[in-house]
Amino acid sequence: MTAPPASTNITINSLIPEVQGWLQNSSDADESNTNVTMRPSFWLKRALQELTANYEFEELKVSGPIVNIGPGLGYRGSNYAYPVAYFMNPGDDVTLTFDPVIFLTPGQAQQAGLAVTNTNSGGAYPMDYMDEKAIQTILFVPGGVPFKYTRHGNQFWFGTQPGSIYQVYLPYQLRHPFIEGNLTTTPVLLPSDWHEIASVAAAERGAAKLRWNDQAAFLHNLLHGDPEQPESLGLIAKHLLQPERDRRLSPMTLQVGYDRY
Repeated sequence: MTAPPASTNITINSLIPEVQGWLQNSSDADESNTNVTMRPSFWLKRALQELTANYEFEELKVSGPIVNIGPGLGYRGSNYAYPVAYFMNPGDDVTLTFDPVIFLTPGQAQQAGLAVTNTNSGGAYPMDYMDEKAIQTILFVPGGVPFKYTRHGNQFWFGTQPGSIYQVYLPYQLRHPFIEGNLTTTPVLLPSDWHEIASVAAAERGAAKLRWNDQAAFLHNLLHGDPEQPESLGLIAKHLLQPERDRRLSPMTLQVGYDRY
């Protein structure tokens, strides 16, 4: 049965035969190996961890809860520093985050110099990323609307310091989960057209573990392209991510940036 969009109906166990195939059915690529790091399931785990840490996959995207930020609500009473986990659903870990959204009342929006078309209801506005060095110039400016943010370890920093209570929510991509006690039963949270890529990436790891260096190099070039032939695209470069497919017919919009303090 075909899985609904952004969902899955296969497990790591389903991909093991393909991994073994890329290793020419070597008897050393076997789930019965007493060393778990020598099993195809473990190579698939590492491949999935790498792929999902670097690329967007709809199967792993979620929205966090709407939370409050404001004076004294942050880490140890901070106005500007908040734990990353505060913006996530309980128990979630994250690999990729997308720009948070801040909700403003009409009065708050007017105070920030934004055009308000409906004075009876508020609106949602994007928060823009700044690097840590740049944001420090506004972190300690009190009483503003925090349109800027950065990541600092396990915290988000917001600038300028919020002078009122604001609601914020964060869309993000989950870290791929695994059933550690029975790894082969773990659902593979990738679209079906990425299953081959995951299998090849796992087989490359297996070839390296088995000291089959020429096969490891071949599989690496298959994934990423041959460095000696720049025009040669690997399997990953040939694939479009879902956001690219969704926007392929839409006109591109350029926004003129300006600072909001």
